[in-house]
Amino acid sequence: MWMTISAVELHLLAESMGVQLQRHTGGHPGWYDHHRRIISTRRGQSIGQYKSVLAHELGHAAHRDTPTGNGHFDQRQERRADEYAAQLLINPDDFEAAAIWHHGHLPAIADELEVTQHILKTWQSLYERQAA
Repeated sequence: MWMTISAVELHLLAESMGVQLQRHTGGHPGWYDHHRRIISTRRGQSIGQYKSVLAHELGHAAHRDTPTGNGHFDQRQERRADEYAAQLLINPDDFEAAAIWHHGHLPAIADELEVTQHILKTWQSLYERQAA
């Protein structure tokens, strides 16, 4: 069987980056406050949602992102955080094994890898660009 990065490993990464983790109820799935070095994730998410959101917010922390108020630049930050999360959470061997096992069915592959379908699609897009 293949290995995916665990929530504990994500927590350790946050700690190594000097980022404090907290939880909130309702609202956005997650957010990052660069000035306070805090990531907050919404309670009640599945493990795949939680890991994807946390990895995405860690991407913002790694790049020291702060909202600019400019839609173009904010969207670039969001895409970069998605790509960071995808690369952190998925590796080609794990993807290939899950794809074979689940006959290419993306929702099942995402569940197996404990990521959202959005992060899985982001990873596929990155991987295809790198392979070209």
